[in-house]
Amino acid sequence: MIIKEFQLSEVISKSSLPQFLLFYGPNEGLIRNDILKISKIFKDKKETDEITINGKEIDANQYIIDEEIKSFSIFSEQKLIHLENIKDKHLQYFDEINLIDNNILVIIKSENLDKQSKIRKFFEKHIKYAAIPCYEDDVRSVMGLVSQFQSENKIIFETDIKNYLIQNLSTDRFISKNELEKLLLLIGNEKNKKIELGDVQKVLNDSSANSLNIINEYIMYGRVGQVSKKLYKIFNEGTSPVAIIRSLQNYLFRVHKTQIEIKKTGNFDEAIKQLRPPVFWKDKDNFKNHCSKWPTKDVLLYIERLLEAEYMCKTQSSLNNQICEKYILSVAKKGEVYFN
Repeated sequence: MIIKEFQLSEVISKSSLPQFLLFYGPNEGLIRNDILKISKIFKDKKETDEITINGKEIDANQYIIDEEIKSFSIFSEQKLIHLENIKDKHLQYFDEINLIDNNILVIIKSENLDKQSKIRKFFEKHIKYAAIPCYEDDVRSVMGLVSQFQSENKIIFETDIKNYLIQNLSTDRFISKNELEKLLLLIGNEKNKKIELGDVQKVLNDSSANSLNIINEYIMYGRVGQVSKKLYKIFNEGTSPVAIIRSLQNYLFRVHKTQIEIKKTGNFDEAIKQLRPPVFWKDKDNFKNHCSKWPTKDVLLYIERLLEAEYMCKTQSSLNNQICEKYILSVAKKGEVYFN
């Protein structure tokens, strides 16, 4: 069966989870978060024997999963088995398992599996198995995360801060949570302390969001060589190609919105007042250059092309780095025309 990530809490509350759970997708942080949540709930019930087996151990001993399922510690009432780095080649071992004991839960962690994946199809088709896709956080997910953070920590963010966080947090849940935790350092023990947008921007400017801001600047100025180097670096840091594409999309949307306002008011400073979050003071000159030099028709053209790139990344996950690089460099080469 398929359990959508947003359905997971409801399924857990009804105690109707299958005994085999396959987590896959590009959102490593969300996978980690969900596995921790399910593991905690399962272990809270009874004394639990918990073990982890990785794909290489299975390659070395094809009976290891079956052996662990059948063996129980005399001190434990139930067993939690974590299987990591599982690939299509390991499917044969799941097909042969006959799980009779209800006190066993097997949680499988895999990579970003496409629709043709054999193990994904198997888990989607069988009722005793569940496939749980964990895609990159979208705007709605990030809004929910920010709201949850406020509720848990009894913090109220002003609208401009909330908008800034929604637009600049990562598409990976783990990275976003770490960034939000940094904000607690600003607050300390003063729960009613007022936080300024500038303070939040300074904190997040040491993060992956800053890397994306820098690469957007390089792209818009047409610094193709620097874009290539920066892409290589942030790919290696684990930044999602979709996050890179969305960041540039958002930047172009803001440029386009400002260009429309400039036509109405004839004044850049007046035009940027309607942007939320506002343009950070140190980025203002660069943003003004991009609004004046980039033709509106090309801004719109590349917004459309980046939407196409995002779709391709999601449907051809094994090639998403190459797809991202191709489209990002095409925008940078156009920027080179306007600034060189």
